[in-house]
Amino acid sequence: MRAFFAACIVILLFNQQKVSAEQIDIASKTEQISTFFDAYMNKYNHYLTTNEFNDSPYLYHNTLMVMSSSVEPYTIGDSAFYQRTRAFLDNLKAQGVRKISWVDINVHMIDKNLAIASNTAARYLENGDEFNRVGVTYMMRKTNDEWRITSFMVHDAAGVIDF
Repeated sequence: MRAFFAACIVILLFNQQKVSAEQIDIASKTEQISTFFDAYMNKYNHYLTTNEFNDSPYLYHNTLMVMSSSVEPYTIGDSAFYQRTRAFLDNLKAQGVRKISWVDINVHMIDKNLAIASNTAARYLENGDEFNRVGVTYMMRKTNDEWRITSFMVHDAAGVIDF
């Protein structure tokens, strides 16, 4: 009987170690994605201040899908999307926006190389006043050890998912 209980304890400890290793892996990937989004915002803010896009980080998959309440869903190649991103940032700049920052970054791992991130971005005027907030929910895929955005939805900040 003692042997049976000892075996049960060993099995429980082994399973606990396995879960812990999986939790560590998920935490590591979640941190990688959070770091990705920090670099993403630095890239956008660099453009707002210099009108230059850094080559790195490369944010998007070859083709991505874009959706919002005001625009029909569409797919677009990454190079063409960067052109639209420049126009988008130029429009924000024309409205007085000088900085954008994440209010929150919420990441949920779906599989070893798939994730959803649902974030709130705040846009600020030159004097530091908040211009507005927007929610953006991203689908992401890890390819060649780098995370890339495959699709995203722009929405009201109240629609951000807190995982």
